[in-house]
Amino acid sequence: MAKTLGVHIVADLYGCDPEILKSAQKMAEVFEGAVKHANLNKLSAYYHQFEPFGATGVVVISESHLSFHTWPEHGYVAIDVYTCGEHENAFKAFDYIVEKLKPERVEKDVHFRGVVNEEEEVTFCASVG
Repeated sequence: MAKTLGVHIVADLYGCDPEILKSAQKMAEVFEGAVKHANLNKLSAYYHQFEPFGATGVVVISESHLSFHTWPEHGYVAIDVYTCGEHENAFKAFDYIVEKLKPERVEKDVHFRGVVNEEEEVTFCASVG
């Protein structure tokens, strides 16, 4: 029997509030909240403010990462949530982001990464703390 080592959610969110999308600080608040909500283990984060507007950012977690890149003039944001370990945590983080950004439309692909035989001894990614 097979199992997967991680889940990777790649999504396009359309019709989001441009006021949130144009601010690296506001997007950081959403992503930091998602990390806490999903009980993920933050290692570091980097957020960048573009001029005249727009933002990009990544939160590195011991389980992998969450990232975004915004186009506020289109109400669009590209989202990436990748975690190893408990798959439900990736979905918790993603759902939190969607709840906060309130898109009119969501297109997402879910990829289960690292398919291994269940009999193989697997060490899931380490947690901090």
